[in-house]
Amino acid sequence: MPHPNAETALDMLEYCRFAYKAYAQGCVYPMDPFYESHGAGMWQGARDRVLAQVHKLLGSEADIHKFDPIEYDLKTPPNPRDGVVYRGGTGDAPYILFQPRELDRSISFSKGVDLEGEDIPIKVQDFFGEKTLLGLEHSEASGTKRCCYFQGKTGMTQTHPKAGWPSWMGAAIYDPDLQRLTVVFRGSRSGAGGRALGQALVSSVGSPDWVTDMNHLKEVRVGRFSNAKLSAGFWYAYKSCQESLAAACLEAMHGRVPREIIFTGHSLGGALAQCAYLDLAGGTLLEKVYAKIKSRVSVCCYAISAPPVVLGADSKAKLELHIGGDAQVFHYFSPYDAVHNSKKVKTSAVTAVNSVVGLFTHPLTSPCHLGVEIPLKDCTRAFPDAHEPEEVRTGLVGLIRKESRMGLPADPGFWPTFSFNPTGPWGASVRPGGDWAAEALAAHLKIALITSVSESRARVRAQLWADVVKGSGKKKGDYEVVDDTDGASFDAFSDACGLVAELSNPFTDNRSRNKTQLRALRNEMIKSYQGASGHKASSSVYFVMLQYLTAAQYGLDIV
Repeated sequence: MPHPNAETALDMLEYCRFAYKAYAQGCVYPMDPFYESHGAGMWQGARDRVLAQVHKLLGSEADIHKFDPIEYDLKTPPNPRDGVVYRGGTGDAPYILFQPRELDRSISFSKGVDLEGEDIPIKVQDFFGEKTLLGLEHSEASGTKRCCYFQGKTGMTQTHPKAGWPSWMGAAIYDPDLQRLTVVFRGSRSGAGGRALGQALVSSVGSPDWVTDMNHLKEVRVGRFSNAKLSAGFWYAYKSCQESLAAACLEAMHGRVPREIIFTGHSLGGALAQCAYLDLAGGTLLEKVYAKIKSRVSVCCYAISAPPVVLGADSKAKLELHIGGDAQVFHYFSPYDAVHNSKKVKTSAVTAVNSVVGLFTHPLTSPCHLGVEIPLKDCTRAFPDAHEPEEVRTGLVGLIRKESRMGLPADPGFWPTFSFNPTGPWGASVRPGGDWAAEALAAHLKIALITSVSESRARVRAQLWADVVKGSGKKKGDYEVVDDTDGASFDAFSDACGLVAELSNPFTDNRSRNKTQLRALRNEMIKSYQGASGHKASSSVYFVMLQYLTAAQYGLDIV
């Protein structure tokens, strides 16, 4: 019989980090997936215009125009051995380094399946030309884990249960040594959290993840569970994953029978993990396969900093009847986490939002948690920091030390953040903080910066902003392209990229002269950028270009 175990929970938190990393790898432009560009703001006219332009270019259907059009590469499965730099927010140090850690390096085979559960072919180059694979063998792996990534959608609502935005939602990973199948779901991503919250709460627009989150108190009656009421946002998001998830589980197990199956996830991911647990234990997920192995496998869910998914005590009783007893769901959370609906949180923006949502949706329905709640007493930070994985890790480490009376190895930053200022001084635009003295982290950062942004993508992104710069015309809504009036900005970028390409070759002649020219071009672009005030599209054109040049400069040690 499964039982809560803090060391297992710490292991599951590492899987949660893995899922967030996979999401970041799926972003076409991970260093600015939400088009935040150089500044934050609750309402951004230029940003709204560029999002509309992206929808137009993507040919989006009308019912998903309300979503931020985050561009994902759904044709290329994430590679566990690669790192990525991701812009996770808009604070002082919004950039995150997701470096490959022990879990990532222990995976010997990886692949991906699409929303219908079909294999995603991978095109690779070798000595004989291009060939197509259905998965990648990682010969240098430190272990023999098998990983299959799955896709899903977020943004579905009670009134629009199928109009979502697809992305990589998590992974199924089989560990033959432990005979364990771990299914992990990623948590929410939002860019500017304040704006995402406001837009999702008021009119179900903006970040599709937050639209899902803000539909957590709106009910859906699930027929297979005797019409038990579950959170509409979370259940619909889970349902969108079903076919892809089932195929990923079968691919990860590859004909082997696990001794245990663990579902896990942080935040939104923890809510989806609970839905998947319920669907396996009492629903239709892997129905035929699970019926044959049910007596030999233990199933549980580690929900970390997760919100409740069940609406009402009656619904909880119905669910427990269908799964055959108490839910084996173990909630690890900070006592000050409002997302978990912790009793210790008296006042916060999230509790206030819950009150408002409850008032206008189902004031008589009380959300409740399945299974066992385990507050982490060593978590002391207030919300919203209380919700972050780093804080949960602090609490888990403290709990493990008390239980086992033994130390744990130092953690090189759960997901180290750093300051990245493309308009800063030459050679000092990247400022790692905290425990970044570790040489391995610095090396990972250099590689991840180079691979997370490209010249071609920077040019496309800059042009998107240029296309919506307000023009000097008298007509309302009249815009002109920066390139039409100031082609020098793009010319300078092209010249600078040429110099970066030359400087990437250590045997290039006149390196000193090239560096001087590159510095001059960069300063020219910074001067143009500084001439723009506020969050304007014209500023963003230069920022995107400078972002690529700075990443290349730092990654290639061009100082």
